[in-house]
This record gives sequence, structure tokens and C-alpha cells, in this order.
Amino acid sequence: MGTNETISSQELRDKTDKSLEDERSKTDEYLERKIQVVEAKASETIRVNRLVADKDLETHRAEAALDKEHRLDITGLRTSRFDEKVLVQERERSDTALRVERENDDRARAQERIQKRLIAEALLENERKETDSNLLGERVRVDVESDHNSDQLTEEVTSHDITKAALITRDQYIAIVSHDLQNSLVAISINTHLMRRDFSKNVIDSVSVLENLGRIEQSVAGMDRMISDLLDVERMAHDKLLLKPERIDLRGLFQECLDLFAPVVASKSFSMTIHTGPEPIFADLDHDRILQVLSNLIGNSLKFTPKRGTIDLSARKQETHVEISVTDNGPGIPEQAKAQIFERFSQLKINDRRGLGLGLFIAKWIVEAHKGRIWVTSEVGKGSRFSFTIPLTISN
Repeated sequence: MGTNETISSQELRDKTDKSLEDERSKTDEYLERKIQVVEAKASETIRVNRLVADKDLETHRAEAALDKEHRLDITGLRTSRFDEKVLVQERERSDTALRVERENDDRARAQERIQKRLIAEALLENERKETDSNLLGERVRVDVESDHNSDQLTEEVTSHDITKAALITRDQYIAIVSHDLQNSLVAISINTHLMRRDFSKNVIDSVSVLENLGRIEQSVAGMDRMISDLLDVERMAHDKLLLKPERIDLRGLFQECLDLFAPVVASKSFSMTIHTGPEPIFADLDHDRILQVLSNLIGNSLKFTPKRGTIDLSARKQETHVEISVTDNGPGIPEQAKAQIFERFSQLKINDRRGLGLGLFIAKWIVEAHKGRIWVTSEVGKGSRFSFTIPLTISN
């Protein structure tokens, strides 16, 4: 659409230039005709006036000659040759004076014509300059308006594409969340049904009951995690996810993670180790939110790494910050997926297991809210290492 607008603007300019050129040609022709008519009228007036003057002069001379002859007849005298010569000389002087007068008149008329033409051309040139200035201003206005409309159109198209992509991604995400929530509800329903059946038959197997309750608790925990992630993303979108930093020893935080995941680690025959060094490592951080980041990273390692895998938690103190890492010996992450896993609604599918795509996005937000950064180094078949930094002291 922007191209069509440009073509229309160019066509409009061409038409305006052609119209202006035609109008100027018509003006030139009209002005030339007017000048010719005025000059013709002036020449005709001069010619008529000269004829009248010549006629009057001839009449005057004829009357003078008759009067002289009449006087001669009365007195009986004859004009001498001297008098005749004087009369001829007088006539020649009169003719010369008349010719000079006419020549002066012709020169004055010619100068007048030149001045009139110069004045007309000057007026026409000023008019053309004013027209060109107005046309240039109009073109600038049209160009600015066209560029503005084109920019608005581009912004609208871009915004539409972004909104469309966001809606598609959101719809896909909602479909996944709905599916996983439904799976959790189905698991709860099945295990509840199995316990009800055993109770109705007066068959009470404590081992079976505990297993069913464990699966129910696991499903409830998964649903709670998904709902919490949704709420966190909503708070982040409205800048309502606030931090409450306090002075924390990372060794105690790591031990808390180890205790939290001990049952799962044991059930999958994993080994989980901590490396922090002998000295305490204190940092100003939000305990619950950094625990959320570590839980997400450890949970992903447990989810994607086969049984009997290893997970290592480490913290290394730097001059102004501490670097925390979660390392596993799982299947690794493909190179093309590394740039996407921290994006909202991204999904990582490995060994037919798929993440919802919010955990790492939330982890990235929490780390960056602490003025740190998060990244991953991984090689397919050799495991992954997720690392993030936290300043030792958060500066306001």
C-alpha cells in the first residue's frame, strides 16, 4: 500500500507540473498577443497622426503658396530667385525638423516598448517564483503527510503481525496448559477412584493408599506450579512482581534445595552434590524468588535427565558478584534451541518430554531483576550447565 501511495504522489506531481507548464505557455501567448495588439494600436495611431500632420503641412504650404501668388498678382511684382531659394530652404528645414521629431518619437516609442516588456517579464517572473514557492511548500506538505501515513501503515502492519503472532503463541500455550491441567485432574480422579474402590470393598492396603496419595499430591503440586507461573507472568506484565532482598548465605539456600528435592532424587536414583567452598557466601537477594529459580533449573534437570543422572549445584564468588550454576549430565540442548528457551511461551521437547515454556522465562526475569544475567552452555549428549549471576550487594 505504501508503494501505491508513492506512485499516486508522483503521478500527482507530474500532472501538476504539466498543468503549470501549460498554464505558463498560455500566459506567455496571451501576454505576447496583448503586447502585439497594444503595439499595433500605438503604431497605427502614430501612422494616422503622421498622415494627418503631413496632410496639414501640405495644406498649409499650398495655402501659403496661393496667398503669395495672390499677393504678387495684386502688386504686380515677381518673386525673385532669392526668395524662391529661401522658401525651399525653409521647407527643407521644416521637413528635417519633422523627420527628426518622428525619429525621436520612434526611439521613445521603442524604449517604451522595451520598458513595458521588461516590466511584464519581471511581473511574470515574480508570479512564477511565488507559484514555484507555493508548489514547493505544497509538495513538502504532501511528502510529509505521505511519509507519516506510510510510517503509520508500517507500524500498524508490524503491530498487527506482532499481535497475531502473540495470539497464536498464547493460544498454543493455553492449549498446552489446559492439556496438562486436565492430565493432572485425570490423575487425581483416577487415584481417588482407586482408593474409593478399595474402601468400598473393605480392602485397605496402606502401601497402595500412600502411592495413590503421593500421585495426587504430585498432580496438585504440578497444577499449583502452573497456576503460580501464570500469576507470576501476569504480575511481571504489570510490574507487580516485587523483590524483598535480604542477606542470605548461599550454602544454606543450596542445602534447602537439596532437602526439598531429596525424595525425587532418591526415587530416580540421582546423585545431587553441592560445591560452595569452605567460606560462607553472602549476597543480598530475595530468598523465595532465587529458590524459585534454583527449583526451576533443578526440576528441568530431573525432568529431562534419565535415571541415575547427576546434578551439581555450585557457587563461585567473584569480586562484585557470585556465579551460581546447575549442571547435569542429561541429553543436552540443541544449538538452535538455546536462543529460545528463555523466551516466554517457549517449549523444549526432549525425549518426548515437554516444558510449558514459562519457568525459564520467569527465572530470567527474576535474575535480571536482581541486576544479574542468566545463560546456558550445553552440548547434545553431554549435558547442560545453567548459570546465573547475582551481585553481592544490590544497588538501588
